[in-house]
Amino acid sequence: MPVAADPNVFYSRFNRIIATLFTTMAALSALSLFLLPTASNRALVVPALFAMAFVWEVLWRPDLRVSDTAVTIRNPLRTIVVPWAALVHVDTKFSLTLYTPGRKFAVYCAPAPGRSLTSAGRRKTTDPVPYVIGSPRPGDLPGSESGEAAQLVRARWDLLQKSGRVDSGLAAQTPVSVTWAWGRAGMLAAGAAASVVAILLA
Repeated sequence: MPVAADPNVFYSRFNRIIATLFTTMAALSALSLFLLPTASNRALVVPALFAMAFVWEVLWRPDLRVSDTAVTIRNPLRTIVVPWAALVHVDTKFSLTLYTPGRKFAVYCAPAPGRSLTSAGRRKTTDPVPYVIGSPRPGDLPGSESGEAAQLVRARWDLLQKSGRVDSGLAAQTPVSVTWAWGRAGMLAAGAAASVVAILLA
């Protein structure tokens, strides 16, 4: 059975809508503040630019990439690469979470739905959710962000296992890569400090 070579990319549509709205408002605020005649008011452009950078890092950038070699989780300020051989379990209790021996990694862009969405989802479908024993978790419901992301991971994992391309006996010996974005973290910290100074001086 052929396995897709290109990675599937999942991101939170809701988060990106919110990010677009906040970025638009921040950009308009920065432009209007820059056009003000006084330098003290122009300094308030700094908090507006910081808000844009923060929203990009927290709401726009996070995603999940599922390829033939690994699952890549891009969370705020951290990127985790989980090779298929290291994966032992997929759960959606609070958010999509990938388990490896002794560790677990939550996917920021795939939270489980709240109670209201869970109730609505259960009313809309009576089909059983695959890969779940017993009653499905709310996070596995079709249409939820955690459910959609989990399905991407589970479907690719299943295909790779059936094709013999994943050896589940190597989980304990397979390293997981975790990379912190110290540069972006430093820039955000500096932007926050500069924003506080700008607000105090305005």
